[in-house]
Amino acid sequence: MEKINEQTENKEKYSLDWFRERAFSSLKKVSEGVFDYSDSLLLYIPRSDEEYEKIQHEGNPYHEMITAPERKYLLQIMKDVVARLPENFEYLDLGPGSEHKEQYVFDQILEQGKKCVYRPVDISEKFLNKAAERAEKQGIPVEPVRASFEELPNVLQKSNIPRFVSLGLTYSNYDPQEILKLLADIAGSNGYVFIEAQIRERIDIKRLVEIYAKDSLSVTTAKLKLLGLDAEVDVEDLHANEDIQMWCTLKKVTPRLTEVGLKAGDKILLFQSLRPSIDKLKRDLDEAGFSDYTMLDVGESFVGVLLERPLQKEDEEK
Repeated sequence: MEKINEQTENKEKYSLDWFRERAFSSLKKVSEGVFDYSDSLLLYIPRSDEEYEKIQHEGNPYHEMITAPERKYLLQIMKDVVARLPENFEYLDLGPGSEHKEQYVFDQILEQGKKCVYRPVDISEKFLNKAAERAEKQGIPVEPVRASFEELPNVLQKSNIPRFVSLGLTYSNYDPQEILKLLADIAGSNGYVFIEAQIRERIDIKRLVEIYAKDSLSVTTAKLKLLGLDAEVDVEDLHANEDIQMWCTLKKVTPRLTEVGLKAGDKILLFQSLRPSIDKLKRDLDEAGFSDYTMLDVGESFVGVLLERPLQKEDEEK
């Protein structure tokens, strides 16, 4: 395995100062008085990433309503997913984290006699090292990539074998059209993409809102701090809505926020973990223009989608 700190990305790139600059540059004006600050990369601020991972651990409400049902679902469908993949492929695991969901893929690769090069992708050396060590112990070749997801189309060299790009439930943190286009670019014309969604009509949305309002508080507080804001003093009306979006209203602004165009009274979207209806999920896929996909629906609250050879409409017309 190539040592992560010997790759082109260096440690200083993902320092706290780097995150602060990223925070300001990520602010997007949606409409008058409304700004999008939901950049999910900012959930992994140094030392705050552990807090985000803790809520997924057994015994927490998040684990009961999300992590455990997702594990049950992946166990049911991964045999079918891997069966649809080629005999030899490059496995890009976007954001491996600490829950080791890649193991469901590994188990089926070994059972079905297929081969892969495992390429975990993260900005965290800690999570990359854990993922790499786990794969190596099972005899799976590993090439970790320290990069943000949007950097991958430029960072990755052209692959001689098809790519299987797995984002999983992290799909819910993004605008569907933006992330689907990025995933298609990463996978390439002969690749595969796997995403998951938790379907809103199959879960207790009110309970989920309560969980996110409580468990994401430390994360959103850390994100506000990157902008020079104190969550207890500088903002108000910090809440989660039924779209599973965390919002707040600015009470005061710093000179730098004024330069960006924000003012007191503006609303900021801090974080989102969207729960689409099954019809909305299908519309998003159709709107993104994917030519071929398989929806893996076994009646659980989770539904996965395997996008095969994810050509965009404009590519097909060339």
